[in-house]
Order: sequence, then C-alpha cells, then structure tokens
Amino acid sequence: MKLGKRFVFFVAGLLLAIGLVACGGEKSNSGGNGADKKEDGDKKASEVAQGVTDDEIKVGHLGPQTGPTAIYDLIRKGADSYFKYVNENGGVNGRQIKFIAYDDQYQPAKTVQQAKKLVDEDKVFAMLGNVCTPCNTAAKDYYIEKGIPMIMISTGAKEFVDPPLKNYMGSSIMNYRVETKIMLDYAVKELGAKKIALAYQNDDYGKEGYEAVKEGVKDYDGVEIVVETPFLSTDTDLSSQAQKIDQAKPDTVFMISVPNPAANMKKALHKIGVKDINYFVSSVGADDNNLFELAGKEVWEGTYSAATLPKPEFAKDDEDVQLFVDRFKKDYPNDPTEGFSMVGWAAGQVFVEALEKTGDDLTWDNFLESFNSFDNWDGSLYAGVSFSPENHYGLTSTFLTQAKDGHIEPITKPATFDPATGEIKYSE
Repeated sequence: MKLGKRFVFFVAGLLLAIGLVACGGEKSNSGGNGADKKEDGDKKASEVAQGVTDDEIKVGHLGPQTGPTAIYDLIRKGADSYFKYVNENGGVNGRQIKFIAYDDQYQPAKTVQQAKKLVDEDKVFAMLGNVCTPCNTAAKDYYIEKGIPMIMISTGAKEFVDPPLKNYMGSSIMNYRVETKIMLDYAVKELGAKKIALAYQNDDYGKEGYEAVKEGVKDYDGVEIVVETPFLSTDTDLSSQAQKIDQAKPDTVFMISVPNPAANMKKALHKIGVKDINYFVSSVGADDNNLFELAGKEVWEGTYSAATLPKPEFAKDDEDVQLFVDRFKKDYPNDPTEGFSMVGWAAGQVFVEALEKTGDDLTWDNFLESFNSFDNWDGSLYAGVSFSPENHYGLTSTFLTQAKDGHIEPITKPATFDPATGEIKYSE
C-alpha cells in the first residue's frame, strides 16, 4: 500500500514536470526577429516581435528634452500627440500604442545608454524619430546588431539610408546632402552666389552639409568657398567665427547648424554690420518660426532655408493640417503648432500606416517589409513618402523657404531627388 502511494506520487510529479516543461516551451521563441510565440484563443500560434501584446505596442524615442537643443523635443511631443489621437480612436488593429521617450540631451554617450534601456529593458517594438546625427551614429551598430526597426529617424545623414540598411526606414527630415545641394543650386542660379562662406557644426551632422557644399561648388563655374569655420552645437558666442566670415567678404553664407548656433551666428554677424548677405541655414536649424524669437525678428529676416512640410498658416484649407493644429493645441497648448512638432506628428503617421499595412502578424520582418508598399504615399502631412528595397530615404522632396515679416514662407515649388539617378527635378 505504501509502495503504491509512492508510485502514484512519483507519476504525478513526473507528469507535472513534463507539463511545466511543455508550457515553458510554448511560451517563448525569441530569435533574431525579436519574436515571441503567443497563443490567441483558438487561433494558431503566431510569432510577434518584442513589445507587442494582444492590446499594446511599445514604441521608443530618444532626443533632447532639456539643454541647448531642447527645441527638438517638439518632435517627441508631435509624435506623442498623434499617438494619443490614434489611441482614442481605437488604436492600430486593436492595439494601443505606448510611447516611451527618454532625454539624452543631445549627448551620444547618454544615447547609447538609453538605447539599451529601451531595447533590452523596456522591450520596445521599434524606435521612432530619434533625434541628433552624432547620437544616432553612436548607437547605430547596437541597433543593427539587435535588428530593431528604426523608423523615420530625425537625421538626414547619408549613412542611414545610402546604402540601405535593413532595419532603418526613412528620415523624418530631408537628407542633409540632398537638401544642401538644392539650396546651393538655388543660391547660385537664382541669387548669383559666387563667394561662399561655409560655417558648420563640427560633428557628424555638420560634416554632412559641409561635404555637400564642398562637392557641390565644383559643378558651378566661378563659384568658390572663401572661408570655412567650424563651431560646436553648445557654443553660444560665435563672434570670432563671425569676424572670420566678415574678413573673407563672401556674398553668401551656408550655415549647417541646429537652431541655437544658427541664431547666434546671425546675431553675431548682424552686430558687426554684416547684413546685406545671403544667409542659408539647413532646415533642422531654421524651419521654425521660433527662430525669429531666438535671433530677433529683424536679425532673422531674410534667412533662406528649406522644408518638407507646409506651415499651418499657409494651409488653412488643408483638413489634415488643421486636425494636427487642433489636436496638438489640446495636448500641448503652450507649444508652437509648426516646425518640429509637425515633424513628429508626420513621422507618427508614417509609422502607424506601416503598422496597419502589416496587420496582426506583427514581426519585425513583416513590419519592415510593409514599407516597400509606400509609393509616393500622401496620407501624412508630408507631400509624399516612398520606399523600395533600394530606396530607404522615405522623403525625397523639399522646397525653398525664406523668413519674411515674422513668418517662414515657401518661395519655390518642391524639388524632388531621384535616389536611383541622383538627379534633382523641379516642379513646374
């Protein structure tokens, strides 16, 4: 009798152990695709990526929320506002978006630390709109190793789109080299630029535009760079650089910069009487009416730049733009409804469209593959978004702008870059 009980207990324990092992084996199947198996009722088990449950998708973001480049935090706020709007209207394929963002203060070392926290600890499904070229560069190898989708990152550096990287899809802003070449073409052909001063942020971002100008001037007879002067994104006193520019007597200045140094440079030039000069600033440093406040309205007047998004004040009949304005005002009543806030909202629209195209089987591979179905898609605030296996730019059209009477106005129709041929075509 005692032997029988022991045998029964042994068998019961053995069956329990087998059951636990079996359950453990069905629970998880992690691999290079960041995927886990899940059982959904009577449905066949399917793989979904990390950060995805039946009712939630975790999305990560890194960018400066404090410090001298905190203006870029509007990108986070724009995306957050759009995701709130989406969630309140049913989410994406039945799932709510959980947006997790950290402040890296535009410091690459902090970016790397926080990237690992988002991916390894928070287990986000993908990253959206990460700000800062040197920051993105610092974490690039880690993101590639992990294979996590990097969507519409907020840098226009060539290294992330050309040649295409499997897990990098698009930029929320125009490619720096392409944008700079278009601005240079306009400066030479429309404004008669001959003697160019090149001021650039001395980091990975600034060097993109620097190299584009250096290469571009070779295509124009009689055009030369008369002075080059670097600076740091944290510099507040640019008087020595302004003096150097003044001594070279250029007719055009190209400033490859984030907003604060761009404003400080023009203030320094204005202070020493350098006013009648063409002043071009890359869009990440100038496509926002807040620059009139940073530099001073009189100082910023006349500045040239470029843009991929319409200004709400010039798109009052556009329902999509007005939806953004109304919703963003509700979520962030003290922030501007233009510029970088629109970038975040538009990037979020591209992200959500890709989620919807992917459907329920939300693996990284399926999600990334869905981008190849974007063919000049016009469902976002952007004029058009295109992807293909050979084209990971996403955005390929921009138009020139100028600061006039406290507003940044479009002065040309869009110019479109063809990644396959390298040609730039202007709209009629």
